[in-house]
Amino acid sequence: MQIARRLGIAAACMLALVATPAVRAQATKILPADTELVVTVNLGQILNSDVLKSNKTLVDLAKAKITEQLEDKEIGKYLKKANFDVFKDLTSVTVAVPGGRDSDDGFIVLQGNFNAEKIETAVMEASKEAGSDVKVKNVKIANTNAFEVTPKDEKTMYVGILDKKTMIACSSKADFTEAVARFNGTKTTTFKAAVFKNLMQTANSKQSLSFIATGKMLNKLAEKNPNAGNDQAKMVLGMLQQVDGLSAAITIEKNIDFQLGLNAKDAETAQQFAGFANAGLQGIKATVAKQAKQNEKMEPIVDIVNTLKAEAKGPTLLIRGQITFATLEKLLQNLPNP
Repeated sequence: MQIARRLGIAAACMLALVATPAVRAQATKILPADTELVVTVNLGQILNSDVLKSNKTLVDLAKAKITEQLEDKEIGKYLKKANFDVFKDLTSVTVAVPGGRDSDDGFIVLQGNFNAEKIETAVMEASKEAGSDVKVKNVKIANTNAFEVTPKDEKTMYVGILDKKTMIACSSKADFTEAVARFNGTKTTTFKAAVFKNLMQTANSKQSLSFIATGKMLNKLAEKNPNAGNDQAKMVLGMLQQVDGLSAAITIEKNIDFQLGLNAKDAETAQQFAGFANAGLQGIKATVAKQAKQNEKMEPIVDIVNTLKAEAKGPTLLIRGQITFATLEKLLQNLPNP
């Protein structure tokens, strides 16, 4: 999607114009009122989880690979000039997409530790080196210092540091202005889509990864998929047309908890769906247990499936499950050697 490319450029610019690319509550309150899709990666929570601390070697390898990529693209030197360590200073990334307008528009919130003065110096230096590939100029929006960033052949993005812990990028001055007002408390956050408001109740600051979207937005994005005409894509599109809204989350702590949320028309319907879902899960558990008797490598799957449970939270049906650390170790042992 174009939005992924453009927002990726904007996010990078916030750290040092690298195109030459509670925390959760704060990010949520400054999102546009017409937001219909939001994805949050709680990097700080992930890196501090017991699961990752117990797999330090794997984490170190991942960090080394990411650092290598940053250096190869000459991003590392700008991050250093901005006094920014991705693994220590970046706490979370939230990407939102508004409904009712171009789905390639978007809104990013980065949270962490930002040195505005050093970042500005790094951005302007990177801008000079980028030449005609990226145009950058300082602007003032809602009495806030910002950058107007225009990558070659891309739409302009507006980037700014609201305080030492919050940075934003968006596609319009209007969104930037409203975000500043919500950040300062002079304007309240009220999401227009009722289904989105309902699904937001399933998200919290402890989640490592979360995704929330209205059915309308999911359909819109699916229709723009270049493969939308094939049979498989048509089947997926047909299923999405039956979904009013969807949420998903993964929480990495001592174990890995996961959940899937579907919005129903009311609380009573959600309760009915939960009953049907639990009955269906019983059948799945029995089938998987039977298969595990014939294949011992299926045992970790049995452990996971047995944790699955459906429940209603207001008008939302939630299906929750867990992967324990012991089960995760079994799964990793069953993977083929590279």
